[in-house]
Amino acid sequence: MEIPLDLTLPRPVTTPHVVRLEIDSFTDLRRDAAPLAAWFGELVAALLVPLCPASVAELVSVARQYRPSDTTPWGPPGYARLLLSSGDFTVEAWARQLDLLSEGELDFLRVVLVRLDDQGLPAAETWAAEVVLKDDPEFPHQIVVTAAREVFGGWISRPVQQNWLDHLATGAILAKAAHGWITLDRVGARTAHELATGTGIDTALTAVAEKARGCHWATLLGPRQTAALGGVEHVLHEAPCLEADHLGGGRILLRLTEDLENVPENAERGLKNFLEPVLLG
Repeated sequence: MEIPLDLTLPRPVTTPHVVRLEIDSFTDLRRDAAPLAAWFGELVAALLVPLCPASVAELVSVARQYRPSDTTPWGPPGYARLLLSSGDFTVEAWARQLDLLSEGELDFLRVVLVRLDDQGLPAAETWAAEVVLKDDPEFPHQIVVTAAREVFGGWISRPVQQNWLDHLATGAILAKAAHGWITLDRVGARTAHELATGTGIDTALTAVAEKARGCHWATLLGPRQTAALGGVEHVLHEAPCLEADHLGGGRILLRLTEDLENVPENAERGLKNFLEPVLLG
């Protein structure tokens, strides 16, 4: 008798410690659907695939051959599983999703790496990593990458951090982003600043073209935010951070410190004060 398999991810017991990259954009992503799909595929290959405990081919093969039981429904205990928003991850299904995205026929795409505990169930943090593209006409379109801190093998190396930064920059240019960031925290979908100011997620997303959603290790300022802070040259020369890079079109990427895992409070406070005119709340 075949056991029906429910692959609905349960909610985590506590908010996991994660690295989070987000890009918010009001641009119609269907205009540049083909380059967006190519970039999204490369994003998954560069940021999510290296976190897998085995090759994608092996994960797919094991999932295909696995026969679930009522005690280990997801997969072999201690292993992992890749999922798509459309169902199980296979090379063919993934290629099909990217084709639909490139044709402008897809407004939601999610790739999830699920870690399994010793009972073959999603581990305590629920997932290990996920990449999401959400094209919502009521709110800015969002591209989100999240990865549990512990899947990086004890520490997040500088080359890995730079890889995330590079993809934030290229994605911001491609999507003509209104705002974006990279952070390491435990707060979930809402930013620490939104929680501190009591700002709801709908309010934050609606206002994101003018208002930054917080001060982060990497903060991407959109054109309107840059203008409100005094313009490109003023931000490049006056922002109190390690690095400020003009990506073009008034978009500036601010990198607060050299290391994502080492952000002194005084450094964060200094940049937050500088960004005060464009912060929510």
